[in-house]
Amino acid sequence: MRTVLPLALLALCACTSAPATEPPPSPTPTDSAGVNCEDAPPNVVGAALEMRLTGPRQTISGNVVRCAYGGGSAEVRFETGADAASFAEGRRDHSGITDLPGFHDEAYRATAITGEVVRTAVVARAGTVEITVTTDATADRAQQLIDTLFAAL
Repeated sequence: MRTVLPLALLALCACTSAPATEPPPSPTPTDSAGVNCEDAPPNVVGAALEMRLTGPRQTISGNVVRCAYGGGSAEVRFETGADAASFAEGRRDHSGITDLPGFHDEAYRATAITGEVVRTAVVARAGTVEITVTTDATADRAQQLIDTLFAAL
């Protein structure tokens, strides 16, 4: 009987010990340096581009926030920590470029044509924030949206 009691206590202690806990998952980032898709709500983006949009679906990678909208072809991209060198580097990724002198610190638009679809990207930097609007809407509408977004930041 003396042998059974210690074994029973040992088994009881093993059952009541605290379970091993895993560390909680790291939180998903919700912004990049204070900028997120709440800064480009679908009603504002849709009104400027003359589209009925839903969403957006937000993706964050380092200092870049992408906001992809449903219901139309539109994406807003914020990049924080931008400067003239990073702007020039991003510019090399586009073709069909037209400079937009006097539009914020520096800006350009790029047009890509695939079949009958014309996609326009307007990219502008003001200080350390760069905004890119990629859409099927006109470049003028994209520029108006960029003005609106910069004014709200």
